[in-house]
Amino acid sequence: MTSEQLAYALSFHLPVIASPADLVRVPGLLDEEHEFCVSVRMDPEMVASACGAGFIPMGHLAWGHEVLLVKSHVRRCVLAPDHLHVAGSTRRRARTLQLRIDDDFGGCLDDVVSQWPERWLTDRLCEALTELHYRPSLGVRTHSVTIHSDGRRIAGEIGYSVGAAYTSMSGFHRESGSGSVQLASLGALLARVGAALWDLGMDAPYKRALGAELINRDEF
Repeated sequence: MTSEQLAYALSFHLPVIASPADLVRVPGLLDEEHEFCVSVRMDPEMVASACGAGFIPMGHLAWGHEVLLVKSHVRRCVLAPDHLHVAGSTRRRARTLQLRIDDDFGGCLDDVVSQWPERWLTDRLCEALTELHYRPSLGVRTHSVTIHSDGRRIAGEIGYSVGAAYTSMSGFHRESGSGSVQLASLGALLARVGAALWDLGMDAPYKRALGAELINRDEF
């Protein structure tokens, strides 16, 4: 199946985005119940453009081909880092742990992929995200944020920065409470460096506990 044939087949299921220039059309292509457009392109430029436009890039397998889902949340969980809430138990747990930024992007990405078998982090998307870590493009750089105990990586996440905003994509944890420490430590670091917005993506109780709020697509 050629790229043109694949795009045509996909158009019966989701709005198709052909190039980075088309990303401005995404909100207008989606109603209040739908969150995805799709592109047959999954190169670093396309992924960086999606990130820079405020969307979440996700991989998907369609008829044996990896395609890029461009996710625009109907409602999005966001936090101003200086409004972070951290539980006392998380603070106590953090005293014996170490935060590392961009220490081993590939290793952290592998750990995230291994924890989530649904694999929206497909091979081609992982390649693009890795490229954007070592060679940022269009103001977008991907990052790893990890927590270590006695030299062992016990929790972490991958995300990307665009200007004064940081977006969390997906994470992993190996020990109880380590994921909470990773998020709290990241939030504290974002506040310290003056980040204006922490984009946490879809809603979840643990994100609300950090102080995050929900905003609609247009407001985001």
